[in-house]
Amino acid sequence: MGFLIVAGSFGELMRTQLAVPNNTLLDPFQYSETVTLHGLLMILWVLSPLGVGIANYIVPLQIGAKDLAFPRLNATSYFTYLFSGVLLVGSIFLPGGGAATGWTLYAPLNTIQFSPQSGATLAILALALLSVSVTMSSINFITTIVKNRTKGVTWKRLPIFTWSILMTMALMLFAFPTLAAGALLLTSDRIFGTIFFSSTVGGSILWDLLFWFFGHPEVYIVVLPAIGIIAEVFMTSAKRGLFARTVFLFELGAVTFLSVDVWMHHMFTTGVNYTLLQTFSITTLAISIPFEGVVIGLVLTLYKSRIKITTPFLFCLAAIFTVTLGGVTGVLQAFPVLDYAFRGTYWVVGHFHYVMAGTTLFALIGGLYYWWPKITKRMYNETIGIITFIISFIGFNILYFPYFFMIDMPRRVATFTYTSGLASLNLTATVGAYIFGPAFLLAVLNLAFSLRKASSETNANPWEAKEMEWTGDYSGTGQATSTENGGTSSITGDYTKKSKEIEK
Repeated sequence: MGFLIVAGSFGELMRTQLAVPNNTLLDPFQYSETVTLHGLLMILWVLSPLGVGIANYIVPLQIGAKDLAFPRLNATSYFTYLFSGVLLVGSIFLPGGGAATGWTLYAPLNTIQFSPQSGATLAILALALLSVSVTMSSINFITTIVKNRTKGVTWKRLPIFTWSILMTMALMLFAFPTLAAGALLLTSDRIFGTIFFSSTVGGSILWDLLFWFFGHPEVYIVVLPAIGIIAEVFMTSAKRGLFARTVFLFELGAVTFLSVDVWMHHMFTTGVNYTLLQTFSITTLAISIPFEGVVIGLVLTLYKSRIKITTPFLFCLAAIFTVTLGGVTGVLQAFPVLDYAFRGTYWVVGHFHYVMAGTTLFALIGGLYYWWPKITKRMYNETIGIITFIISFIGFNILYFPYFFMIDMPRRVATFTYTSGLASLNLTATVGAYIFGPAFLLAVLNLAFSLRKASSETNANPWEAKEMEWTGDYSGTGQATSTENGGTSSITGDYTKKSKEIEK
């Protein structure tokens, strides 16, 4: 949450700079520095860690484990993550400033020739440290889910959120070592004078390959926990099992597998040969099929059900809306001809934020609201929660929807002219940012103020949820057996039906 406030402040600063034409609030270097810090922090130090933080608390409860398999490794992972984020933010205070390359850190702009400031080197080392943290965390979660499930928690009965975390950790273990390798090679270039990425013979393309081999799976690393949260909230709100659960899990698995086969669609404009263009165009279109199935499964879970409207449900419903719009606009990037037209414009920025900022952030905040009573035994103010949702959803769309009409505006440019015809769209987006940012501060304050209330067992399961982390029933008999906090829960579960009957 701390990094969210810092990254969000950078975002507000960017939108303030672009509120009016020819603005001089930030010079081009400062603007590029702001873009870089905003993107890196939001994706790598906010969205991914927030999902992992929720999983740290919920996954052991869902599988009946006392804790993660290696608690000391877990603590080491956290403090490595925290220290790496402090290094990244602190890099901007060094002489010459921090990294100003955009969050993708493209070569040769990231080399010592074009970014000589020591803050850029520190930012690269922060990425390497984060990769170490992620690797430790991935090993810990995978071991815990595979080996530490209590008796009765079979693979068939494994909750959807835990499944989504298992797939996320598998992707993390696969993707982040590539980022670590790229960061270490780049550090070698900057400190020891090697030429891995400054070479005129493919140095820039080598960075693209390493970065996007990590970068596109990272999209699903961020989105998969959000999908797991949406499924849990929808099932509780609809008071029914997930529609076609087995098919849903196979579709999630297909998305996980295919996500490592699409990275080169980020490189369509780099001069790759025609065969590669065709191949990665097909794989990009292919991954949309199981992902569409996942979204359809979530929607059909709500079909003909009596839905209890709550703050978590509204945030997760908004996430379904944003992932649909973000996905539809993203599919267009799968076609090389359209990619040439859209690449480097605000159309891509709009698509990217609808998927990442909309889907993931809405779902994670919804998950935080959903499990808050479980974590704290305190209930937040539901009215303020719903008001927060309405303000944030309106602000989000005012902020990012105009981007789809800003095809003539290039990304990462610090200002624009009066004659460009973009003034009204940029001003509208800035107004949306001023609404969207404070709305999330209101969400955090709503949860924080609830801690002032006295804890109560009546708030421990306000949703009347039947999942295992709420009922403590891991046996499948319908009678809770949890001994959490030294007591035995008397809440009865709803797992007396066979799995096939629930799926039917």
